[in-house]
Amino acid sequence: MSQITPQNRQRRDFLRLSAATGVAAALTAGLAACGKGPESSGSMAAAPAAAADGTAGAPAQDVNVMIGYNNNSSWDPVNTTGSAFAMAAHNHIYEALFDGDPYTREPYAALASALPDAEALKGKDLTVTLREGATWHDGQPVVADDVVYTFERILNAEKRVLLYAFFGTWLDKVEKKDDRTVVLHMKFPFQDALKRLSVAKIVPRHAYEGKSDEWLKDGSNQIGSGPYRVTRYVSGSLAKFERYDKYNGPLKPMIKTMQWNVTVDASARVAQLTAAQGGMLASDNIPQDNIESLQQAGITVEGAGSMNMLALVFNAAKKPYSDLRVRQALFYAIDTDKLMAIAIKGKGKLASCYLNEENPSYSKASDVYAYNPDKAKALLAEAGVKGLKITLKAVNISWLATAVNTIKESWDAIGVETTLEVMDTAALASQMASKGDFDVSAWSSNPTQFSIDADLNIRWFYAADSKHLQWSGWDKTADYKKLEKTLNDALASADATEHKKLLDSALGTIAHQAVIYPVMHMQLFSGWHADKLEGMKALNYPGLYLNRAKRIA
Repeated sequence: MSQITPQNRQRRDFLRLSAATGVAAALTAGLAACGKGPESSGSMAAAPAAAADGTAGAPAQDVNVMIGYNNNSSWDPVNTTGSAFAMAAHNHIYEALFDGDPYTREPYAALASALPDAEALKGKDLTVTLREGATWHDGQPVVADDVVYTFERILNAEKRVLLYAFFGTWLDKVEKKDDRTVVLHMKFPFQDALKRLSVAKIVPRHAYEGKSDEWLKDGSNQIGSGPYRVTRYVSGSLAKFERYDKYNGPLKPMIKTMQWNVTVDASARVAQLTAAQGGMLASDNIPQDNIESLQQAGITVEGAGSMNMLALVFNAAKKPYSDLRVRQALFYAIDTDKLMAIAIKGKGKLASCYLNEENPSYSKASDVYAYNPDKAKALLAEAGVKGLKITLKAVNISWLATAVNTIKESWDAIGVETTLEVMDTAALASQMASKGDFDVSAWSSNPTQFSIDADLNIRWFYAADSKHLQWSGWDKTADYKKLEKTLNDALASADATEHKKLLDSALGTIAHQAVIYPVMHMQLFSGWHADKLEGMKALNYPGLYLNRAKRIA
């Protein structure tokens, strides 16, 4: 396979799209009516009248969709920093040894040739044979060295990429047995090994080794073994994918080409999806207050209960927020019913645990922060806090920007003078990392985009390497060290009863301490034109899944 360069990508895009000039011009006018969209966000034309083989009236094999998150964060599979766009794309570009069903999360053999039997999972060593004939998008064969290289990056204790927190506690090393066989050496038998391994997307050693961090995180440089390959990437605007016809794995991709458009503005997503402008057939991140109007327009909208949260991160190293009574008071002070009604139209639930109720490991916490302004005032008085002035920093996601206004009103109402600072995610992260003098910040997060196993979900915020935990300053406390030990003991426990007891204890500590904790969990909604696109379902994490989708009109 010849190498795809930026030059021949542009030439191919020009040839493919030049016939659609009239459609593109019409789309430009349509976008102007609903606000300026990203560059080239509508450059894929609507369905042509003939298929690639020239059959008149046959459905097109091209699909154009919108993603409500930016694509300009890292695309490095072991160090994505949780980018919703990149991680959704990875499910189409890359494979793990064992991937998880996008809806049930049950593991299946992806790059591995088969699932191990139950007996094999009881030991500390797991032998995995790679699927015969698997190749990278550049045509090179997938070999055991690629698996070893991927886990060498993940387990590097000095560099500590994002995935280190999810693997360093239980996986010791990965060794090559022969060109198609590797052995995973665990520190102890880990009952959720297959589910956890779905997080580790395998990358090609021959293409990635020695490359800079800047190169690795660039969306243009992704080379996987999955059903789709990246053919074009424009930061802040779009990503284009083409079916990789040499893919021989368990998935059966039916779409030939896809364009994913960055459409952060909710009104633009709704307007373009309603009219199918530019062939826009699907979108994630459907605003709750637009569900009914979209359904009335004949668009299928589905939701899924999720861990997607509005979370508060307190600076526990700074007085008075170092006092857990102050943190608890500020949670109790929030009028959560009003917040959910205004921000998400009631499509969510008050957090009664760090995990959402749909999670198999959910356990209702002793501390549930239902609206109780009197208790909030009493806790502040008990802590000796008077005349508190607080700055609440927040990311500028549309629904969250609305939600923090309700939080401000609630805190103002109990005598806590609140100032809001709403900004871009990257800007807020930079401020918190560089200054370290914040009071509290509000984030939207959903660690179940990695997995639904509780240990991983907790470590997203509460691993020692978590940026949010480090920003909070709570990682240096004796209380955190106790929590970390409880989590590690639960992870290593082979006894199901003891495992649950320890996990429940950890969840109880997290709720009680309220350092990094959700105010609410919300449903996630996706929408699509079911008369043109079948095989779609709502995910309980951000993004879309099109590996089972089919264009039918």
